Amino acid sequence: MAGRFLEYIKSTLKKPKATIFLMFLVVSFFIWFLISLSDIYTSHISFNLKYNGIPEDKLVLGNPKTSFETNVETSGFKILGYRLFKRDLIVDLVDFHENNDAYYMLPNDLEDAIRTQYKSLNVRRINTDSVVLKLGVNQKKYIKVIPKTRLEFENDYQLRDSIKVEPDSIWVRGPEDIVGKIINIETEVQNYKNVRNNFDYKSPLNIPDSLEELEFETKEVSISGVVERYSEKIILVPVQIANLPDDMSLKVYPEKVKLLCKAPISELKRVNEGAFKVICDYNEISSESTFLIPKLVEEPKFVSSVKILDKKVEYLVKKQ
Repeated sequence: MAGRFLEYIKSTLKKPKATIFLMFLVVSFFIWFLISLSDIYTSHISFNLKYNGIPEDKLVLGNPKTSFETNVETSGFKILGYRLFKRDLIVDLVDFHENNDAYYMLPNDLEDAIRTQYKSLNVRRINTDSVVLKLGVNQKKYIKVIPKTRLEFENDYQLRDSIKVEPDSIWVRGPEDIVGKIINIETEVQNYKNVRNNFDYKSPLNIPDSLEELEFETKEVSISGVVERYSEKIILVPVQIANLPDDMSLKVYPEKVKLLCKAPISELKRVNEGAFKVICDYNEISSESTFLIPKLVEEPKFVSSVKILDKKVEYLVKKQ
């Protein structure tokens, strides 16, 4: 049924009289449309707010109003044009009222600005509250760079020292209300597996969208680290006595305790008893116990871990 109707329409339009009628119909509608647009209407249109006259040493803080609507009375042609192409309303700081650190413009001030810049518009009502501006200064602040590097080492390999970041702190500059809240900035996450060699790579900063407009000293840092193969070694270290009175003597059994040390292979030869200090504290002697707990109080920095294998030692106290 629908197909037959479409065929009928097509065949009708092929007739000369139908074509002429359709043409007159379109022209009539267009003339009516133009006449309608020439009439005066009341309608709403929008303006973009553009701020002017901000001092060079000042910044606009927060998120000030960027647009507003107003009811106007004008011809349909102009209303259509304003809706198709949104216009800017430039407001100058000298036209704002000042209150402490804030500047504000009342709705009637906006009306005056519209009448000045768009004389053909008859403003009926401003559909917004006051426009408020808060001005601040550029703040420069140094913040810590936090590396987000995940390393998975091959067996027996690990970092010789901590990961190094260059630079480890950078300055950031921008509105004081934003910069003042920043404590640190992280790098983008980097994942590395089966690491066995030294590394040095560039890593972009992970800057949130909310901070994109700030100025950063750099948006990329260097991440590096020294990787070495580690091994373990057991050594014997003599136990020293701390806080021993002059008139007392104390012997412990065993006199040396075993330490299990983990260090870079290149440093294993430096792992000897002279590099460590183990003590037992005389003040910890009590009648309820027959042993003391040895404690490691000194160790070289190149050793990554130390474990005392002899957890306790027996003792004998004598008065001299």
